[in-house]
Amino acid sequence: MNLFQLWWLGLTHPERVFGELKSKPSPTWGFWVVLVYNLLISSTTLLALYLLRQPPFLESWLTFLPTEKYHFAEMFFLPPLRVAVWLVGAAVIHLGLRVAKQASNFDILLNIGGLGYLITMPFILLPDWLLIALNAYWLAEYTHPLVTIWGAVLSVIGLKKLLGVKTGLAIGLVMLSLAISIPLLAIFAR
Repeated sequence: MNLFQLWWLGLTHPERVFGELKSKPSPTWGFWVVLVYNLLISSTTLLALYLLRQPPFLESWLTFLPTEKYHFAEMFFLPPLRVAVWLVGAAVIHLGLRVAKQASNFDILLNIGGLGYLITMPFILLPDWLLIALNAYWLAEYTHPLVTIWGAVLSVIGLKKLLGVKTGLAIGLVMLSLAISIPLLAIFAR
């Protein structure tokens, strides 16, 4: 199944798409999805924001990086940062499963995260490009959280389907993962 077919299945039948994920090499498949999408964000969205001199949503919290140069620097550090956050998010869930004495497979958790990216990221990229074109990128503050919620729901489905995690535990672990990952990302991503 190619990426478009997998993406479409994820949109139309999210409970079935995880069966297809078993055939993908773990964790390399998830890694490439996360890396390529973030390179695409850097080379399109962030480059456009930088060239249009759009300010970041928040001032720079990094004393060595002025706010007016933030989007330029972010083009380079965002892909490795997002890969690190992807790893941390999966590690939190893995640790939570082990503490709960549940079976876990870190590689599968990474591919679940990669599939979440594959399905949801077009709904970040395309609206972002449209909002930039309309000079209304400030609305992304409202669209991005909606996509994050969708990604969390997909993660819960993946945990249930691929690892047999009970719904309550899956929701709790995904929420814990987000509670750690989002602040980490918020320190650097603007």
